[in-house]
Amino acid sequence: MKLNRVRFLKSVMPFSGLPEAELEALADRLAVAEYPANTTLFVQMQSRVDNLYILVDGALQLFFQEDGERTLQGFLEEGDTFGGISMLLNDGVAIRTVRVTETSRLLLLPRPAFLELCRRYPDVSDFFASSFGKQMLDKSYQAIVSKLVTTRNEVEPPLFNQAVRSICRTELVACDRQTTLREAARRMTEYRQSAILVRDGEGRHVGIVTDRDFRQKVVAEGLDGDTPVAAVMSSPLIAIDADAPIFEAILTMVEKDIKHLAVVDGETVVGITSNNRLLIAQGQSPVTVMREIREADRPEALFGKQREVAPLVRDLMERGARADHLNRMISTIADTFLGRLIDFAFEKHGPPPARFAFLIMGSEGRKEQTLKTDQDNAIVYEDVPKEEAEAVRDYFLAFGKTVCTWLDKVGYAFCNGKVMAMNPKWNQPLSVWKGYFRKWVHTPEPMAVMHSTIFFDFETGFGDAGLTRELRSSLGELLGERSGVFFYHLANDAMRIKPPLGFFRNFVVESKGEHANTLDIKKAMTPIVDFARSYALENGVEATNTLERLHQLRLTSVLKEGEYEELVQGYRYLMQMRIARQLEAIIEEKTAPDNHINPRRLTQIEQKMLKEVFAMVGEYQKKLSLHFTASA
Repeated sequence: MKLNRVRFLKSVMPFSGLPEAELEALADRLAVAEYPANTTLFVQMQSRVDNLYILVDGALQLFFQEDGERTLQGFLEEGDTFGGISMLLNDGVAIRTVRVTETSRLLLLPRPAFLELCRRYPDVSDFFASSFGKQMLDKSYQAIVSKLVTTRNEVEPPLFNQAVRSICRTELVACDRQTTLREAARRMTEYRQSAILVRDGEGRHVGIVTDRDFRQKVVAEGLDGDTPVAAVMSSPLIAIDADAPIFEAILTMVEKDIKHLAVVDGETVVGITSNNRLLIAQGQSPVTVMREIREADRPEALFGKQREVAPLVRDLMERGARADHLNRMISTIADTFLGRLIDFAFEKHGPPPARFAFLIMGSEGRKEQTLKTDQDNAIVYEDVPKEEAEAVRDYFLAFGKTVCTWLDKVGYAFCNGKVMAMNPKWNQPLSVWKGYFRKWVHTPEPMAVMHSTIFFDFETGFGDAGLTRELRSSLGELLGERSGVFFYHLANDAMRIKPPLGFFRNFVVESKGEHANTLDIKKAMTPIVDFARSYALENGVEATNTLERLHQLRLTSVLKEGEYEELVQGYRYLMQMRIARQLEAIIEEKTAPDNHINPRRLTQIEQKMLKEVFAMVGEYQKKLSLHFTASA
């Protein structure tokens, strides 16, 4: 059958929009090739791609190859193309394996002609780059392409993203609760282990005794060698899933201030890892920084120390740490600064006269701090008898002022909106805080809605977590009552900030001023934070972290699996860009960190990815608006 090439091209994207004369010239450049069934046209990351392939008839299969196994990615049918992404974005190396499943006829456009066409017609180039951007937002595709890139550059996959089971020690040494310290020490020495697991009567691992326990609890306190290990073991056993990334293990150990971590598969302990085994004792590391903070002997020793976080973050990012892991680490370091400064504040002001909690809110409350951050904190304390109220109030105001002032000197700037524990309004007994929350939910005027977006993302930074739980419980009860109007206004507030994507998918940038020609990446990702917060509050999800909120919403079927994956991938991509921009400002430009990105400085694929994410965010904003305002 003779093929009318011009007519055929008119039916194929992206050529259908080209002028007639262009199609005729293009048709003359095309060659025809026929391939029998079971032919492998290209091998992933090995074969050169020197043509754009357009399938006329027949069928092709696309595969990813990983660890020697093929994973079917899809099929090509009449009018589909292959090779454009490889030539535009991968230096002409096949990004997938292509196999002919039935005798197929294809048109071949030589690479020089294809690249020239893309140069003269940006819409053609955009078609292929946009297609790649959409595929990159698919989790499996993104993960495999990342591995291809590291393989091609002959670089080991980032250590931090490997499963912790890959580096844990599987030769377990264990004993019973009644085993003596002397016997436990003997077994640790025999097997050259720095820790021994402790089992209960049913054989379950319920605790651990480490070499540090022997130093701090046995030797220091002069315990007898016949003392059972149960007297000094750490219990319950802190564990991590074997398939969790290594950096997750590092963060857990840093947060818990421990040196050993059990590794579990389901409920079974399959290994144990230590900070040395995780390679985090070398040079500057989260452990080093945290140790220096905890061992500081006066507040002045911490002043200015926050600036040490940026080089650490850069190093971890270059070694493959995910953005959300970096958020958590930065937030944990901030929490550690806070805890040590509060210790010093007790020395200055004396012990607290009542139970209290130093609340952290906003990005720190969500464990999403970046390198550009200020203070968002408050104090809630228990209600005391009327005759004690004034003295208790004066103590906590002075206490709050001291802590906030020291935090500023460490590197956490005062909040421009004065949302801090040194502000009398945000340093109040529990009953007053419950009153605030009641007013904001029942009378959601603009300022109340703004307050709720900050204060409802609260966690205990230090102190009595029971007060925090009681406040959260009170909030849950309020939202379970007549809260429709509140959510209506909360959704409307969330719609104020739109993704910076205009007509014809062009970026919307600032037109003048210090940040001319840039977009604010923080504002661009705010709609995802707002989306997660709104649905979490509506559905009684107590988590404050955005990704954890989305995870809980997926588990309760509020979000479909595909929706969850899209939001998580988009959020992580934007956060990675945001932290990278802040590092660029601090380390390369020697200026204060900011969130402003110039799209023109991004690569083509980065621009396409960003546009796909912004478009996706816009769709979820519409979903939020429809859900909370349509029936109000």
